Amino acid sequence: MTTATTPTPSNLSGDIWGGFAAMLVALPSAIAFGVTIFSPLGADFGAKGALAGMLGVTALGLIAATFGGTQRLISAPCAPAAAVLSALTIQMVQQGSGVGVVVLTLFLVAFISSLIQIAFGLLRIGELIKYMPFPVVSGYLSGVGLIIVMSQLPKWMALPKGMNWWQGMQAIELWQPASLIVGAATAACMVWAPHISKRVPAVIVGLLGGMACYWVLALTMWPELRQLHNNPFIIGPLAVGGEGFFESLLDPVKSLMESGMPTVSQIAFPALTLAVLLSIDTLKTCVVLDSMTGSRHDSNKELIGQGLGNLASSLIGGTPGAGTMGATLVNKASGGTTYLSGVFQGVWSLLAIVLLTSLIAWVPVSALAALLIVIGVRMIDWHSLQLLKAKDTVLDFVVILLVVVVANTVSLIAASGVGVAMAIMLFLREQIHTSTIRRKAFGDKVFSSRVRGQREREVLTETGAQTVIYELQGSLFFGTTDQLYTAIEPELKHAKFVVLDFLRVQSMR
Repeated sequence: MTTATTPTPSNLSGDIWGGFAAMLVALPSAIAFGVTIFSPLGADFGAKGALAGMLGVTALGLIAATFGGTQRLISAPCAPAAAVLSALTIQMVQQGSGVGVVVLTLFLVAFISSLIQIAFGLLRIGELIKYMPFPVVSGYLSGVGLIIVMSQLPKWMALPKGMNWWQGMQAIELWQPASLIVGAATAACMVWAPHISKRVPAVIVGLLGGMACYWVLALTMWPELRQLHNNPFIIGPLAVGGEGFFESLLDPVKSLMESGMPTVSQIAFPALTLAVLLSIDTLKTCVVLDSMTGSRHDSNKELIGQGLGNLASSLIGGTPGAGTMGATLVNKASGGTTYLSGVFQGVWSLLAIVLLTSLIAWVPVSALAALLIVIGVRMIDWHSLQLLKAKDTVLDFVVILLVVVVANTVSLIAASGVGVAMAIMLFLREQIHTSTIRRKAFGDKVFSSRVRGQREREVLTETGAQTVIYELQGSLFFGTTDQLYTAIEPELKHAKFVVLDFLRVQSMR
């Protein structure tokens, strides 16, 4: 492993341009995630969600990169955060909760989850999260990807508020052609972008393609698309000045004064789920980055940095996030070498907020939905289907499938519990069905390396068969003791001595 790269004037330019390229990838996705979280509250909240996403990119870039310290890592609002918080928003709206209660709940969930992440780091739990079983992580990410896809399909179709994707599939007459065309153009451009140019991030190509398609339709077929205000097909005007910023800071306080505190269950479980998912997402990215660069990250320090970044994001009304794979890889490919590339990503995001809000207001909602659908489809672990080809891995696939089903029918926190429980059962099954005896031999066949006299060799030849030697392997614990005794028991009837060789035993409990 190589040591961490120290920021110097020679690599500063690489960090600046790497951060700029990462911002180009992270900012559109963050806007989409923010809109996803707040749009269930009504079309008027799309702009608030977009602002929350942009503030999240800025806060995470400046704070998480500074205190986390992982080289080249880019932190930004991500799909797991959007999945948890948008599901919470939809659930509370369906239960009849007022807008004020929902906004306050979202703030408290983000705030408390950031404190949980900091606690994870201080308690050194980061090292344990890295060893989360593969089927559980795969199921998590696939479940989140599926949630994202299903939540974005109604936006792509421009369905009425409150209608889900399944209801929309049965009401084709409600689909909006303009929205479908823009979304399809966006998805097509994003998918084909790598074949056209690998220099420009696919997210940027997709978003530009969707906006270009929107304006072609606005100038040729649907004149109503040209208006900025009261246009449900676009994000709409953003309040980014001092008034808008302070409004985002005061929203939770206003909600508390008007509506009171939400229940503990509405906050605790989503906050814990969010903290675990964001931690897993971050450390997964760090592990991949280590393998590509030969570096080594400090998982506990990184969790503290991520927690501080999410804490800052929640306090200024931003969306929480994690270390993201796409923006991190773009940063690396664009010359980023140190943690400062993440800081510069935050600086560039802040400049984009100040200078580009008039352009961002015209971003089509269906284009953002299409971007997220492509991201969600790519999050699903399609390679896990290969586990069905071998009998030894079928149960691993069952664990993944069960986690996905529970995540989409109950909750992500329930899915985590089910996944960990199943993983423990699989581990016990593997240990119990794996023989603890590597080899069996007898005293008249195995001799020590010490030179023996003639008389000693004769004794071993005559009585050595009464000594049985077992070479053990693997782990010895309560689950394998019965198996070991069952294997040894037949020899106890005629053997005078039983020798157990523990050389290859990995652990004893």
